Formats: sequence, structure tokens, C-alpha cells
Amino acid sequence: MTDQSGRRRLLRGAIAAAGASALPLFSIAQGSGQVLRLGYIGPGKKPANATGWALRQGHLQRELAALGFTDVTTRNFPNGPDLNEAFIAGALDVGIYGDTPAIVARSRGLESQLIGFDAVGMNVWLLTPRNGVRSVKELDGKSIGVARGSYMHRYVLGLLKEHGLQKSVKVIHMFPRDGEAALDQGSIAAFAAQIDVGPLLASRGYPVIDEAEQHPTLRGTSVIVASSKLLAAAPGVPAAWTRARRTALQEIRRDSAAYYAFHAEVSGFPLDVVRVSHPLSQFSEAAYPAEGLALLDEVKKFLLAENLVSRDFALAQWRAPEA
Repeated sequence: MTDQSGRRRLLRGAIAAAGASALPLFSIAQGSGQVLRLGYIGPGKKPANATGWALRQGHLQRELAALGFTDVTTRNFPNGPDLNEAFIAGALDVGIYGDTPAIVARSRGLESQLIGFDAVGMNVWLLTPRNGVRSVKELDGKSIGVARGSYMHRYVLGLLKEHGLQKSVKVIHMFPRDGEAALDQGSIAAFAAQIDVGPLLASRGYPVIDEAEQHPTLRGTSVIVASSKLLAAAPGVPAAWTRARRTALQEIRRDSAAYYAFHAEVSGFPLDVVRVSHPLSQFSEAAYPAEGLALLDEVKKFLLAENLVSRDFALAQWRAPEA
């Protein structure tokens, strides 16, 4: 998949089922006794970040109880495209995932609204096999592994464009769990790893030849997106979520050691890796921080410019009103 059309097909996998408009969307009944269904990305047994802490401490449950929700159930997904398909099928009410698949899905017609940011300015680590290439330029004619439709995927496409390599480097879909084996076997020249995975692989001796932090507009965000039908039935959800996250963040900043211990526990990653991957500066108490909105706009402009999505939309109309 070395040509431009191949790259488009790869990223368009982010919402392979989005064209199936006949699929049922959400069915949220009015009244009490509802369970809110939350999807998130990652290998962890529970969500982390501020929303995860708000769940652990019961802040989110208390806020939602006033709206008639009796509980919150969580389900993890390996990547954004899979979470999008669950959204489209009506299996989720709220999703926390990367900006790129969320924007692609919205552009293709997913009835959803942005209700907040879980993290802003996420890094990507571009790693190589031991004794592999030593620079991005040396990737010419070689292959990169990355999870398709992810914020890491957009970073890879943007990086290759910056270096004029978009036609000469093969981009291969690869889940994070398979990255280390591919690097160890030398079957790829580089692997674009997300938070947690990147620092972990670096600690095991795989060289890092580039990071998204060196390209500020290619950093990622983790967004909180809700079904429009959920919000029609329970319009107080965005404000309740923001209050719960704000309370959680105040606790996190008072006792970051307790928070990081929790994050390491639920994610399964070593404590030092979690600290590097999730600096508290990435967590904003504001529902719509200016930096997060600016990064979303960069994602949207990039996807449109590369013809990876065809329909533009206004971010101001996507985001739910603040209470």
C-alpha cells in the first residue's frame, strides 16, 4: 500500500461500517433505571485518566444518578475503528478515544457530539529495530507499522508528508500488541507507538527516531463523544461529566502518587512508563480547552486536505453546549 489511494483506504477503515445507515442508532429510554454504556481504547481493565479516577471514586456515578442513571458499564476496544462500529451499532452511549477516528466518524455522518477532552497533546513514539535505521529519511523504500485510523496513524501520514516520503514508505496496519514482535523480527523498519507502549518499548532498547512532540500539530487528543440520542434524552450529561472530571482532577493534583498508582494498576503498565506517558499537564479541567480545540481543527484540516474525509463540519456545532 504505497500509493495515495492505499493510504486513504487504510485510514477509511476507521469507520468501515459508517455507510450502513440502516443500522439502528441509540435507543435511550426516558426515566430512571438506565445504565450508561462507556467505551474506551486500550488494554486496561478499566478507563484511566480523569474519567477513570472519577469512576473509581464514584464522582461520575453520583453526577449521573441525578439524571436517572443507576450505573456505568465500561468496555474496552483495541482501536478507534472498532469503537466507532460499536457506536454505529448502538452498543455505546459514550466513547473516549482518539481524535482522528472520532472526526472521521463525525464527517461520515455519525450522530454524535463532543462533550469534552480526556487528554490533550498526546505523544507518539516512532521506534525502530535494534541496529535499524537511524533517521526518518532512512525510511525511504521501507515500511512502518501503525494502528490504522488512530491518532498515531495521522502522525505517521503527517510525518511522511513533511519529509516527502508519503509515496515511498509502505504503511502497514498493526495493532500495538504486535509492534514489539515485528520490531524484534525486523519485519518492519519502524513502529509508531502510542502512550504507554512507546516508552515501554524504548525502555526495552528499541531506539526512538522521532516523536510527535517534535511536531506540535501532529500530537493527539483523546476526546469524549456522546450519542446525540443520549443527549436528547439526558441533556445534562455533558455538564455532569465535566463536574465529575473537575472533581477528579482536583484530587489527582493533590495526590498524584495515588493517581499514578491507580493508573498503573488498571492499565497494566509500569509506574515510570505511566508517568512519562500521562503528564498531568495533558489533563484540563475545562470541557473545551483552547489547545484541544486547536489540535482538533488541525486534524480536521489534515484529513480534508488529504481527501481522507470529504465532508467538513464546524467544531462549534459538534461540541455540546456548556451548561
